[in-house]
Amino acid sequence: MEKGEFEESKTFNLADMLEFDSNAIVVKNISVQNNCVIQAFAFDFGKVLSHNESPFIRFIHIIEGKAEVVINGNSSFMQRGDSILVPAYTPCSFEANHKFKMLCTTIKNE
Repeated sequence: MEKGEFEESKTFNLADMLEFDSNAIVVKNISVQNNCVIQAFAFDFGKVLSHNESPFIRFIHIIEGKAEVVINGNSSFMQRGDSILVPAYTPCSFEANHKFKMLCTTIKNE
């Protein structure tokens, strides 16, 4: 399994290393392990990422900007510094009503 795009034991500034791309969702793998995946996302305005029910718990943290997170049909409007847990087996989507960057930690629910 791939380790990620970042070196272990080295300091990095995620907000600076993650760039917006026009009309796209940029994804960087920070760490990929058997039971945990840490990824950073940069959403351009108007982009939406939907997940169907999944056996994984997701921890979401907004690094920059504002995001709409819809969990099981309920919207949460989040801004820089806000975090939320997405329960396993729950549909969710991430919607860019503004550009935003987020950290997503996906944990295998055993």
